[in-house]
Amino acid sequence: KKFMPFGILMDKKSQIQITETIAVLFVFFILIFIGFGFYAKFIKANLERESDEFFQQRSIGIAQRIMFLPEFQCSEDVVKEKKNCIDGLKLESAREIINNKDNEIYYYDLFEFSKITVSQIYPLNSPISDLEIYKRESQGDKFVTSVPISLYDPITKRYAFGILNIETGVK
Repeated sequence: KKFMPFGILMDKKSQIQITETIAVLFVFFILIFIGFGFYAKFIKANLERESDEFFQQRSIGIAQRIMFLPEFQCSEDVVKEKKNCIDGLKLESAREIINNKDNEIYYYDLFEFSKITVSQIYPLNSPISDLEIYKRESQGDKFVTSVPISLYDPITKRYAFGILNIETGVK
């Protein structure tokens, strides 16, 4: 028999059992930490996926707000004509209104941290080439959403094909 701290007497068999118990507990905690590591990686991957979905939905929401603003909508005699149509003459005026310092807070509430541009794709003789409508960018990664649109020229009464690009900041 061996004398242990706290006045406990132990023989070899009980020492072996305590050593086995400590070894089992050590292996158990190692397995717990490995499992926690896998769980943390799984949660991180899910959070990244949900974050991407959130920024996609935010960017699409901004695109929908743009398409329903009267500053951009195609109209004839004050009656809305077509969906996904932007009036080419209204576009330049809307850009000036949006970038006016007096309207900064209102349009920030609508567009948040984003950069909005309109580009005419077809026909090639484009009066609208990468026209920047709104720009308030954040630092870091960007998420870009492109929406096909119809650009209407009320003077010639012709339509052109364009792209509305919304570049939102990922915080």
